Amino acid sequence: MAEFQVWAEVYRPKNLKDVINQKHVIERLKAFVKEKSVPHCLFAGPAGVGKTTAALAMAQDLYKDAWRQNILELNASDARGIDVIRGQVKEFARMKSIGNVPYKLIILDEADNLTPDAQHALRRTMENFTRTCRFILICNYSSRIIDPIQSRCAVFRFKPLSEKDMREFIQRIV
Repeated sequence: MAEFQVWAEVYRPKNLKDVINQKHVIERLKAFVKEKSVPHCLFAGPAGVGKTTAALAMAQDLYKDAWRQNILELNASDARGIDVIRGQVKEFARMKSIGNVPYKLIILDEADNLTPDAQHALRRTMENFTRTCRFILICNYSSRIIDPIQSRCAVFRFKPLSEKDMREFIQRIV
């Protein structure tokens, strides 16, 4: 039987050099990887502009073959309550990383859907586990993220893709 995969996943860039359009963000992320010094990050912008792709590509560039063992990716629209932050996120954050990068990454997609209580618990987790874990919060609306979290993050604003960039990427696939 044939195996079917979503093209968006098959052709998703695997490293930062292949991410299109977001040059202002990608250059800074490449510098973080080179220095092995990634701060907590907040990626904000409209849907479909490459926020999650950039986070995963950075993880792959940073950890190489051990990237899957060193990241926890959660969709905060599904897992949006305080129990997820106190349980799954906190448990992953306290474990040591594998390889030569001294911290793990937790990628929270759609973080603007976290409840206020979950955001306050997340703030405390970010403070307590900075030595072993970094967070990448991905959202469409940064205004829905509480100020204490925003102040602990490097904020990156993603722009919509131009038609020219989309055409070039489609040509690369073809």
